[in-house]
Amino acid sequence: MLANRKALKSIFVRISLIGLLSVLAFLFSACQPEVLPPQLVSDTPTASPARPTQTLTPSQTPTTTSTITPSVTPTASNTPTATVTDTPITLAQFSSPGLRAGIQPETYLAGTCEYLRLRWGKSKAEPGTVVVPVMFHSIVQPPSKVTDPKDITVEEFQSFVYYANSLGFETITTQELLNFLLYNDPIPPRSMILIVDDRRPGLIYEHFMPVLDWTVTAAYIADPNNLNWAWDWMERIYESGRLDVQSHGYTGQLYILSDTPLEKIQQEIWDSTAVLEEHFGTRPIAFIWPGGNFTPLSAQVAREGGYQLGFTAYSRGPLLFNWIPLGEEEQLVNDPLMVLPRAWSNSVNYNLDEAIRVSEQAVAFAEANAEAEKAWLHKYCSEN
Repeated sequence: MLANRKALKSIFVRISLIGLLSVLAFLFSACQPEVLPPQLVSDTPTASPARPTQTLTPSQTPTTTSTITPSVTPTASNTPTATVTDTPITLAQFSSPGLRAGIQPETYLAGTCEYLRLRWGKSKAEPGTVVVPVMFHSIVQPPSKVTDPKDITVEEFQSFVYYANSLGFETITTQELLNFLLYNDPIPPRSMILIVDDRRPGLIYEHFMPVLDWTVTAAYIADPNNLNWAWDWMERIYESGRLDVQSHGYTGQLYILSDTPLEKIQQEIWDSTAVLEEHFGTRPIAFIWPGGNFTPLSAQVAREGGYQLGFTAYSRGPLLFNWIPLGEEEQLVNDPLMVLPRAWSNSVNYNLDEAIRVSEQAVAFAEANAEAEKAWLHKYCSEN
């Protein structure tokens, strides 16, 4: 019995030891770190660097690039390109080397498009068409001698007529001159406008009327209370259709200066208009400055009175379309058509030669620049 008890006790101790060992084994295994399977450890290094790269990419996204892009977008680059393309090139301007020092050709049309349309339009005057305005006073008969440089002898007048005719010059009226200057309307390629100053019906009748079929322009003094007998004579000559009458002032004695009162200027210019219109049925469009004197103010007054052209006593050179040679005094007026130059009768043959030279130069210039000017007209000027 005792032996049995010892045997049972031994068995119980073994069972207890086994259980205790099992518990300890379990506890020991729970305290150990988890060991990943070998295949996962070997694959991780190639995947791990990829993750930081993907994580960092958002911080280096095109934030900076998108900020810079607007500064170099096509908006900035297109603006200067369009400006350069649409800016008209500067066309060459005609100038004659024969003009005297201090004389500058002045234009008067509003813009290049208007000029080119009229220059190259259909039924317009030929390039190089030239006009020589000529100033006449007395034509001295022998045995009298010339004592005033404004006057010429009968022989000199006849020489002028012959020479001008041989060169192919023809005469035009003031209205024809105005239409040429403003619109480039056709006139003879070599034209003259012959202007006789003051009241000289006898000179016009005796010397100009027998000459060819030329017209003559009378720069007439309108005072109705002086030389009344001359009106009938002038009206008879006017009926021939070859006399063109323009204004030389109401008295013809007011030499306009910078200190001349405005009222006197207005009276001298404006009061002549109605008198001439009454006698000849046509309103004058040109004012020939008495004594050749003018000011910027007087030119403005003449414009306000309806005058569209003015003539000085300066000899500066011939006229072309949109091209008037002027000296410094005339340039200050800033209205070329109101201060047109006139050749003097005592040197007119030289002025005719000068006009031909300028005309030939203008023709050569037109031929050399025709293509560029027409291209400019087509590109930059609306057809409307």
